[in-house]
Amino acid sequence: MKKVPKKYSKLSIPEALETAKQRLTALASHLRRYTREIEGRRINQLFSTEPARVYSQWQGNNKRTAPPRLETEQYWKSIWEKDATHNGNAQWLVDLRADHSNLPEQVPVTIAVADIQARASSMKSWTAPGPDMVHAYWLKKRLAAQMNQLLVDERHPEWLTEGRTVLIPKDPKKGPVPSNYRSITCLSTTWKLLSGIISAEMNRHMGQYMSGAQKGIGKNTRGAKHQLLVDRTVSRDCKTRLTNLCTAWIDYKKAYDSMPHSWILECLELYKINRTLRAFIRNSMGMWRTTLEANSKPIAQVTIKCGIYQGDALSPLLFCIGLNPLSELINKTGYGYRLWNGAVVSHLLYMDDIKLYAKSERDIDSLIHTTRIYSNDIGMSFGLEKCSRMITKRGKVVRTEGIELPEGNIADIEDSYKYLGIPQVNGNHEEAARKAATTKYLQRVRQVLRSQLNGKNKIRAINTYALPVIRYPDGIISWPKEEIEATEIKTRKLLTMHGGFHPKPSTLRLYAKRKDGGRGLVSVSTTVKDETTNIQEYIGKMAPTDRVLSEYLRQQKPKKEEGDEEPSWKDRPLHGMYHRQIEEVADIQKSYQWLDKAGLKDSTEALIMAAQEQALSTRSIEAGVYHTRQDPRCRLCKDAPETIQHITAGCKMLAGRQHVCSWHTWNAITKWPA
Repeated sequence: MKKVPKKYSKLSIPEALETAKQRLTALASHLRRYTREIEGRRINQLFSTEPARVYSQWQGNNKRTAPPRLETEQYWKSIWEKDATHNGNAQWLVDLRADHSNLPEQVPVTIAVADIQARASSMKSWTAPGPDMVHAYWLKKRLAAQMNQLLVDERHPEWLTEGRTVLIPKDPKKGPVPSNYRSITCLSTTWKLLSGIISAEMNRHMGQYMSGAQKGIGKNTRGAKHQLLVDRTVSRDCKTRLTNLCTAWIDYKKAYDSMPHSWILECLELYKINRTLRAFIRNSMGMWRTTLEANSKPIAQVTIKCGIYQGDALSPLLFCIGLNPLSELINKTGYGYRLWNGAVVSHLLYMDDIKLYAKSERDIDSLIHTTRIYSNDIGMSFGLEKCSRMITKRGKVVRTEGIELPEGNIADIEDSYKYLGIPQVNGNHEEAARKAATTKYLQRVRQVLRSQLNGKNKIRAINTYALPVIRYPDGIISWPKEEIEATEIKTRKLLTMHGGFHPKPSTLRLYAKRKDGGRGLVSVSTTVKDETTNIQEYIGKMAPTDRVLSEYLRQQKPKKEEGDEEPSWKDRPLHGMYHRQIEEVADIQKSYQWLDKAGLKDSTEALIMAAQEQALSTRSIEAGVYHTRQDPRCRLCKDAPETIQHITAGCKMLAGRQHVCSWHTWNAITKWPA
């Protein structure tokens, strides 16, 4: 702080102290404003290139506490470095080998330049690399010959299969406990490219053997939503026909990290994966190792002797192949729930999320025991605290004591069970799911509006960060029109509270595209409508070959036809006046380029649009629209109606002063006394 000027040296001590305080307050205010501007530039630049990192910061993932080094090393080594093998003498496995003995072997795989190009085109150019520190952008055509050589060689460079595992805390409340960290592995770009090509070839071969109950992988499927549609069909059938239905939710303890390599190789042989690929995968598994990191600091290197990486395209496929025999065993039991049209549903798989269905308590217990025996034989175990069971008799849930297993008890469901993100009991808890989704959506909208993003980026963030929370459950649960409208009103209210939306402008323009002169916000109603339409199109496409979805269509009630679409904001008498006036004399596309390129604050965008839409409370608007006064004339010159155009360019009293600087013009508009 500078020395007090001499002109203040004769002040009394209280006056000098007060002067110093005021100067300090002014400097602090300037510093805060400067800090906000710097933060705004930083976050807008980051958002334009890596929006996911901004979203991660909002979710608190940047505030990571490093776990204890020694305990973390011991914890992960106890999981990954244990020498686990499956039970090769299990009777069900002996029978399975006999059933699969005559399967044809996969044709030999040769990697072509086209395969490299196809796979590389789907990889993000600048995503975080693994230990090789090579971004996908730099991959070249000559890799095809080198990768073919890697497939036939018995050994390959160690760096190819090395990983870098970042530990991210799951629940901040539990603190730096090693088990409270989720492992995310960054693998070498070269390995991800090679494993992606191998995965595509194996997928083509496994398409004829992979169970239809597994929707964790595969193309042309809605994945988790497909499973939720099937589950909804079963629960509706049970409630409508008042039948008996027993279900069980099975969760594995450290599923990806506990599947033995020996079992994966056994499955590859069972399904006759090409022997060259089997040898390559076997050799690669023997060289898997990763370096644990927390807060960008290395902790220890761990050898992966048990479990699968979670950072490439091959890992999910290997895991699903390892669980595929379970589907065969469940289908052989003959248990399941029979729908009205005769289709039988016995189980659903989405990666390691398993749901079992049966018609009686005895049958569901038998399916649970079959799954337990299979899991124990391949070296995996249930996470009993997350497993649950439900018994429904004649359409109503009944309470029992659960099922006792050697490892512990699987209790009956008490309140609800969240399956693939949707709360369930006998069917979906639709009201609870809607409330949870709406609450989370509004919470994310507040996060966006409190940030230093500019107007365009805030709208983009709401569309891509907040709205997906509404989009995911839509199509699975019904969404009443009243709740949609209430959520949209709350969204606009939040925008107004944070200065991003004027209280009296065109709502239609808020949802119009930016290239058409709007703000570009996607409405909740549009999101719900589009996702519902997409789900219905998917069901219609799959129903001819899927008897369960065919039954879903039969169960559906006919929906009322929606009314005509609302007119454009451009057709509104008052709000569209500006657009109609400039439409014939100006280039509309260039007139609205500022919305895309200017990078203005949301409050500035809102003010400009409110002025264009005649939404500011001038005397002309108050007299002609609101009817709150009689005299519409300008309060300064008294010669013409006080309109936005008159204030900005026509008032002779303002022409000599405020019109000199645009700041004075907008100051006159926004701070005019009533």
